[in-house]
Amino acid sequence: MDPAGRTTGRLLPTANPVDLLTVGTEKVEATLLDAGAPLVIVTADTARLAAVSFTDWQVEVLPELERLDAVRRAGAVAMGLADSPETAERAIPKLAVVGPDDDADVDVQIMMLSMGNPHPALAITGSVGLTIAAATPGTIVQRALRMPVGEDLRIRTPAGTISTWRRSIDGGDVVGSTRTARVLARAHLPLPHSSHTTVAANHREKETIVVSSNRPEAETLLPGAQSSELAAVAQQAEPPQHSRRTVLTAVGLFAALGVGSTIFGGRMLNPPATTEDGDFAGETLKLTIPLAEGGGTDTWARFIGSEFVHFVPGVPGFAPTNEAGGEGITGSNHFAASARESGTDILVSTATTVVPWVLGRKAVKYSFERLTPILVNGTGGVIYARKAAGVNSVSDLVNRKKPLVFGGITATGLDLTTLVAFDLLGADTTATFGFEGRGPVNLALQRGEIDIDYTTTSSYASAVEGIEKEGKAVVLMSFGQLDSNGKVARDPNFPDVPTVVEVYRQIHGEDPSGEKLEAYKTLLGLTYTYQKGLWAPAGTPAKAVDLLRASAHKMAADNDFNERADKILGGYPIAADEQLASRVAAAYTVTDSTKQYVLRLLHDTYGIAVD
Repeated sequence: MDPAGRTTGRLLPTANPVDLLTVGTEKVEATLLDAGAPLVIVTADTARLAAVSFTDWQVEVLPELERLDAVRRAGAVAMGLADSPETAERAIPKLAVVGPDDDADVDVQIMMLSMGNPHPALAITGSVGLTIAAATPGTIVQRALRMPVGEDLRIRTPAGTISTWRRSIDGGDVVGSTRTARVLARAHLPLPHSSHTTVAANHREKETIVVSSNRPEAETLLPGAQSSELAAVAQQAEPPQHSRRTVLTAVGLFAALGVGSTIFGGRMLNPPATTEDGDFAGETLKLTIPLAEGGGTDTWARFIGSEFVHFVPGVPGFAPTNEAGGEGITGSNHFAASARESGTDILVSTATTVVPWVLGRKAVKYSFERLTPILVNGTGGVIYARKAAGVNSVSDLVNRKKPLVFGGITATGLDLTTLVAFDLLGADTTATFGFEGRGPVNLALQRGEIDIDYTTTSSYASAVEGIEKEGKAVVLMSFGQLDSNGKVARDPNFPDVPTVVEVYRQIHGEDPSGEKLEAYKTLLGLTYTYQKGLWAPAGTPAKAVDLLRASAHKMAADNDFNERADKILGGYPIAADEQLASRVAAAYTVTDSTKQYVLRLLHDTYGIAVD
């Protein structure tokens, strides 16, 4: 209800439908609008997406996120929400990228950025402002419309098309959305004859339309829907005429939440960090986790962070934030661009974010050479094969009549270390990628769909140990661990299993050498021995880094902590000693020859060209 000017007092805080913002040496057009939530609205051309298919916007925008955040922060200053770009809040204002759409069923296409990341849908507060902007002459949204709109607006988002509406109810201006449902799939299901149904033949195909809203519990099945009914689903019903009292009651709650967020999220409760006095009392360690909630890295980071703060003098607070997207690249890029060099902003790394950096992917704007390690923790793993594929020992990896099929998730992730191991050994393998996780790969191996796989230490007992005892699979080798001299040593969790290097000796009768070995050792260090870590910006004061590192070293030596950490860490110790920086620097030094070898391997063997 009456959403205009709730934060700044005016729908257009500068009174202009379009402003020219100065960002560095660049002049950028933007609509600054306050309705539902303060918005900075820019064109697809400004975001350098005008020549890109809308379906690719979420990926192609990744290299532009740092620049677009600078535009957003400049907009915050122009709207009076911040005194300087550096003090602008991360969540307010939000930024929207707008472009015209040629589809007659859509008025405009829009992608929102939320907390610096491309968002697949629209927050309701964002859609409120965009709906009003579409009806405000001269704004970027209004200029992008195919034709003038009435009370209803159809917006294409990366997640699908939604419809919003604007009405006058009881004399007040009201903006809303009827539903955001979209068709997910069509399925043809042959139904067997049943005594409880009457069918013309033994089987009949029925088409089921699955419609999902943004809320999982709102899923609806429409059995037997035909194309005409599908069109009816897409047609938005006229919203009921809500009373002003009902709308105000609902909006009042969100208004109170918004005021609370503004007050408690502002600078009043975020004084500058003082971390060089040997005491973190009153501070908060903010962990950026660049992957989704609930995964292995998220579980590790939240456990480590919640334990770690109790070993830091002053016992600071702990605030983990997940910034998923772009295979971990989005959150890592944002951290590199905006993290404070105070000792309180910490980045979580894992193999998923390290490998894209190693490969030099265009979207990667962070560099581990410009970060300082606080602590690192490793893991291990083994390579195993299906006995029914004719594999009983490592000698069965070579000189085969039929290559072994490896099941992979993606060649540019953790699988890369295994692919380099195969190449080093000269194993006769091919690969099938696209599995959703190691669990599905393991099941495919048990069904005979693939022949060879790997698993990390944490899932070895559940995934491999049982089928090995049953005689269905054989463990061939472990990846090993890099020792303090940079050599491949046996994994303490698999002391009786030979490493990849030892298996090379068994197969070829000599020690491995050359670029393949160097590439394998590099990836072993990056993706296993030092797989996960906590990092501070390179400019963080040395006293703060030393205190954090000493606190982590103390935690690593604590017996109670290690008992609690046994299942999470899998027996691999936390490293935070005085030699940590030099060891990690050596492990994270990737030579040009190693990088070029990996790129050639991906291209020549697997047909993958890295952007």
